[in-house]
Amino acid sequence: MCGVREGLGEGVARWFEDNTRRIMGDGRDILFWHDIWVGEIPLKIKFPRLYELVEDKECSVADARRVIGPDRGWESLWRRRLLAWEEESVRECSVLLHNIVLQENVHDAWRWILDPIQSYTVRGAYRFLTTSGDALDMTLVDDVWQKHIPLKVSLFVWRLLRNRIPTKDNLERRRVILPIDTACISGCGEVETAKHLFLYCVIFGSL
Repeated sequence: MCGVREGLGEGVARWFEDNTRRIMGDGRDILFWHDIWVGEIPLKIKFPRLYELVEDKECSVADARRVIGPDRGWESLWRRRLLAWEEESVRECSVLLHNIVLQENVHDAWRWILDPIQSYTVRGAYRFLTTSGDALDMTLVDDVWQKHIPLKVSLFVWRLLRNRIPTKDNLERRRVILPIDTACISGCGEVETAKHLFLYCVIFGSL
């Protein structure tokens, strides 16, 4: 389940994480740095430098609030004294957390965004995974498995038709690279997707 939650294996990258949100209660079951509980992305992605420097990367929201507190500083969280530009990230994070109030008598909960009323079902998740992305003509996929075509070519085309090759947009979805690094390697300025790279790129498309 941890692997699925990180978007590993077959299916749509980060499908589980992108479609769930943590609903704040007492903060004991929500991971401060890893879960999406404030804003649209985890704090470890929004503040990567702070995450790199923090001592306890697995702390809950409740643990972090006890350490920080309304009258305490952030100094005890870090492995070393912060530089001036790192302190600026701390101030930005503090503003983000300013209005967060823990509810001591309420447990943390999950919200399934695709169906917030009925909540998560296997049927709903299966429907999402099998209908996400562009429709694929299965006759094209079947045609690549021919004995006269070298196996490595068939395998590559099979992956290409399923958008499973490591183009930069796929690497960004898997968190291998940052969103700012998704530009096409040809230098044309467009986002590097499979369609762009093989069909529309002014450099590689013509090739």
